[in-house]
Amino acid sequence: MRVVMEAQREFGQVPIEEIKLDARSRDDIPAVLRGLLSIYKKEKTRVEIFEILRAGVAVY
Repeated sequence: MRVVMEAQREFGQVPIEEIKLDARSRDDIPAVLRGLLSIYKKEKTRVEIFEILRAGVAVY
């Protein structure tokens, strides 16, 4: 079984919720990362998304 996220960070790793993104960037990647960060911060939403992904992967 795959581990979705390691609960224990390694020395020197920055927690995901502390990552700073450039709000003035015109690139698409920071916008996508802000959306993913929002999902990560909301545990209930994150759990529901991972359940959907697991169900979809199990089908194939």
